[in-house]
Amino acid sequence: MRADAGPKANSSGYTRRELLGASAGVVSLVVIGCAGKLPPAHEVQADGGEVVIALADAPELAQPGGVMTLAVAGVKKPVLVVRDGDAYEALLLKCTHMGCTPGWNATERSLDCPCHGSRFDAHGAVLKGPAKAPLEKFAVTSDGSTLRFRVA
Repeated sequence: MRADAGPKANSSGYTRRELLGASAGVVSLVVIGCAGKLPPAHEVQADGGEVVIALADAPELAQPGGVMTLAVAGVKKPVLVVRDGDAYEALLLKCTHMGCTPGWNATERSLDCPCHGSRFDAHGAVLKGPAKAPLEKFAVTSDGSTLRFRVA
């Protein structure tokens, strides 16, 4: 039996297993750090690419200024529905800088990207870079009791 039969260390003195474990921890922190804080998401379907929301099922949107996060089947990023007076907007929460998920800042009424500091207003317009383009919007229609928008 060889005297050096234990785990091999590299030139830094760490074993490969220790380095891989530390790397996995760093990647986990980066992934967690790139997800902004959002209200809990409501899972919805997009039948034929159309999302339909009954306002009776969306108490978050009952008052002007309300927001509702949606996890739309088939869409990789969340969608934030924002009520502005009697109008509604739906924003894809994918930062136009590097694709991270901006979080909702209720105090400032902005969407703040945790990755590189971009900020967007409640309509998706850029307030602060490095993002240069606004968030993607989906045109929302309302008949007073139902919201509809297309994601495809």
